[in-house]
Formats: sequence, structure tokens, C-alpha cells
Amino acid sequence: MIVCVAYRAMILLMTKAYSYSRFSSDAQRQGTSIDRQQTLARKWCADNNVELSNDVFADEAVSGFHGDNLASGALARFISHVERGDIERGSYLILENLDRLTRMNAWDASGLLQRLVKQLGIVVVTLRPHEMRFDHNSSALDLLQAILHMDNAHRESARKSDLGKLEWAKRFAAARESGKDIGKRVSNWLTLGEDSKYHLNEKADAVRRIFALCLEGYGSTVIAQMINAEGYPTFNRGKRWGTSAVLTVLTNRAAIGELTPKDGGDPIPNYFPAVIDEDTFNAAKATVNARKVGKVTKQAADVNVWSKLVFCGVCGSAMHIIQRSKFRYLMCANRRYGECEGARNVRLDESEDILMAALLELDAMGLVKPDPDKIARELAVADGRLLVEQGKLASYANTLANNPDSPTFQNFVLQTEGRIRTLQQEVDRLTAELAGGERLNWSQFKSKLDLTDKATRKRTNSYLQRLGIKVHIADGYLLTQHNEAKAMLVVDKNQIGVMTLGGDEGEVGIIADVGTANALASNVKHLLRQPGGGFVHRGTLSVPNGRGTRRRTSPATSA
Repeated sequence: MIVCVAYRAMILLMTKAYSYSRFSSDAQRQGTSIDRQQTLARKWCADNNVELSNDVFADEAVSGFHGDNLASGALARFISHVERGDIERGSYLILENLDRLTRMNAWDASGLLQRLVKQLGIVVVTLRPHEMRFDHNSSALDLLQAILHMDNAHRESARKSDLGKLEWAKRFAAARESGKDIGKRVSNWLTLGEDSKYHLNEKADAVRRIFALCLEGYGSTVIAQMINAEGYPTFNRGKRWGTSAVLTVLTNRAAIGELTPKDGGDPIPNYFPAVIDEDTFNAAKATVNARKVGKVTKQAADVNVWSKLVFCGVCGSAMHIIQRSKFRYLMCANRRYGECEGARNVRLDESEDILMAALLELDAMGLVKPDPDKIARELAVADGRLLVEQGKLASYANTLANNPDSPTFQNFVLQTEGRIRTLQQEVDRLTAELAGGERLNWSQFKSKLDLTDKATRKRTNSYLQRLGIKVHIADGYLLTQHNEAKAMLVVDKNQIGVMTLGGDEGEVGIIADVGTANALASNVKHLLRQPGGGFVHRGTLSVPNGRGTRRRTSPATSA
């Protein structure tokens, strides 16, 4: 019998620092830009006795001028972590200088800085040309200096962008007219020789291998794993090939010798030496188009109800949706690179039945009420108002600390604390209303919650994120809430079993490692096999899975 270790814990909140680094062009990959920026961050943390997080945020070859790092890069990931509460308010964001944060125009750049500091409560520290700190105590002069610095950076980037466009336009025109070279910034498997002609280098072998594996029927994920295992070096400073890098090669027409000018003009055939012939390229293109890989956050057909909720129970990385023949699966992100041998693929339809059982376990009756959207909207509004008042309180309390005899700010603090108590009660009431209601059985709950509806899927995902729910998949599905083990869910012979975990109020169920979790899953399966499924039985899979609970994806061992 597996017993969860229960204990009462005190959590010591420590302010952490997070390093953010960025460079904007592929040409900088060969340098030491990222290493230099991160070294500066480590030195600052050591000098100031601040813990530097191991979670490094770095954007390589990502534009700050166009805001690409804010739209989808590591900076966007950092902000998302802060908004979700994974990174505490008051944490430090360490930058080499403000240019690394953004090179957008002054209006947008200052808005980003103020969002980080005022809305998210982050302390922004820049180290060059001299150390500057931006927090809620920063003066108008500090903000003005930042705006002037960011405006100069934007103007310089705009000037370079305009000059660059003119220069490239001249190069492309010369390439069309006389075949003149366009410089060294070309595909990595090409080298510009002293004869001003392009030649294939040793990296062309990786290109040939990628196309050959594609035509053998392998998808980009498996191709990346295979060329990593075969030792082909990457085209940049990264240590491993990934899916996107493989797909970039497979869609780059420079592989057949064609130059595709960035000025929008007609392609120039036979400009480079070809690595493969056009028939091979077209066959690979057809193969890629036939293999559609769904991504966690960008599905066209429906909303990924598991977004930001599901993780590999072996290595802890996120799990992504992939297509395999007629079914879709959840797959460990590290497994896609061949770096998590114990991970398992899970049928997506099976996982969504497990999700339904988890919602039933959490008493999420509010999701099947006649108008849950109205409650959810009211909750979002109350949450937003609560955050505003909490921000005001922090500001008033800091001012009061500097002016302890001020009756005005004493009154402000008392009034704000009263509003916060009222809003917190409203948030608690709406959260309970959204979660509460009459208890339904498995069949009733499934009939009322329509996960084929996009709005319902969004609402379900938001509800679980709000509760701090995460699911870790190994031999079973370990459901945690704010890192407390709440339940173990399993599938065995198409039957779903659930065992509730945790102890008395204030006690935490701890699952120390994947071995403990797997042993617990095995125990629940044993109970599920008893006549009638015992007390753990919850329901049956919607689509029977003849392969069993899930498919192991680690390499088979030879006998």
C-alpha cells in the first residue's frame, strides 16, 4: 500500500532574479553575446546577494525593433510566468541594457517598461552603460532617462533598417543582372569562396540526410532525434537539432540552388550550388504537408484544453500534441528530442476522458451550470479589481514607510485594505459558485459538459489554470493543485480509476519521485481490477483503446 507523506510546511518566499538576454541577427550566433549578458547577470546577483534563477530567458536572433520577443519570444514567456504567478511580484529582471529589452518606438517601449514595473511588480535592473534600477519608487527623471535611451535605440535601429533595406536591394539587383554574390549571410551549408562564388561546405551532409529521412517517411520530430543520435552538428550554437530547425531546412529552396530575394522580386534559379535536385525537394514538400503536427497553443480545429496544464511525469517538461496516423497523442517535449527515454505517449481522446474525471473529482459543477460564462466574467472583473487595489496598497505602504507620520497615507492604507477584504470575499464567493453545485455522477457530468464546444474548452482550461491544477503523466495521471498531490487517475482495460490523495486540512500530499507515482498508479489499477472496480472506479473511456492505457515510446531493448 502506497502512503502519501503528509506534513505541515512553511514556505519561505525568496526574491529571485531572472536574466533576460537577446541578440537580433543570425550573424551574432558565432559571438559571445548571450554568454556575456548572462555573465553580467551572475556577477550582479553575486555582488548583491540575490539568488539567480536557473530558468534563463534568452532570445537568439529575435528582433527587438519589431517587438518579436514580446509577441512570441522568451520575453513573452517571462511575462506569461509573472501573470500566472509562477514568478513572484518583486522579482528582479536583469538586463545588460534597455536595448536588450526592446528597440520599439518610445511610446511602445515606455509602455512595456511601465507594464513590467507597475502592473506586474517586477524590478528591472540594467547594468550598462551604468547600473539603473526601475521599480515603483523610480522618479520621473528615471523614467525620462529610460525613454530617451529607448528612443535613441529605436532611431538607431530604424536608421540601420532603412540602410539595410537599400543595401540588400542593391545586392539583389546585382545578383539578377550579373550573378554577383550577395555576401556571406546565406544558408549555413554555403560558403563564399575567395573566387566570389558559393561552395557547399561540410554542413551540406546534414541537409542531404534530412531530406533522405523525410522521403523514407520519417516526420520532423523523428528526423531531429536521428540526426542528433548520428552526431550531425547543428547550424548554430545550439547543442541539438529540433523540429523547427529540421522543417526550416526542408522548406528552404536554397537547397535546390535557388535564391529567394527578400525584396519581393522573382526567385533566381541556379544561383547557389544545389544540395539536392528539385524532384527530391518537391517530394519532401508533399510529405511535410501531409504530416500536420498540432502544437499545444496553436490548434486550428479546436482549443487545446490541456494548454499549460499537462507535464511529463518522468522529466517534468511540457507535453505537446502530435499526430500519429488516425489518432492524436500527448508527447513529452524532451522525448521529441530523444532526451526522455522513460516518457510515454498518451492518446488525446483518453486524456480528455481523464480530464473529465478530474473535473468531477474537483467538483467543477459550475462548468455545467446554465450560465457559467456570466460567473466567469464576473470573476475575471473581480480578480482584476483586486489586483489593482493590491498594487495601490503596495504603493501606499511603501510611501507610508518613508513618511510614517503622514495621516493621509495612513488613511489611504486603511481604506485600501478594506476594499481588498471586500474584493477577496467576492472572488472567493464567485470561485465557489463556479466550482460548486449539486453532485453529478460520471454519465450526468459527461452529458452536460460539451468539450466539442470551443468556448467550453477555453472556459475549462481557464478554470483549471485558475485553480493551480497541473497533471503529470507517467504510468498514471498525477493531479496536483499548487504542487499538492490531490488525486491519482489511471486507465486500465478502458476503465477509469481515481484515488483521492492528501491529508487533513493544512497537510500536503507529497509524491517524491516518478517511482513513487508509478507505484501508486499500479496500486490504483490493482483496485480497479477488483469486482465492480472497487471504490476507485469512475467510468469508461469514450473510445476504447485496444493498445491499453498508453503507448510506451522509449526505444525497445534487444533481447
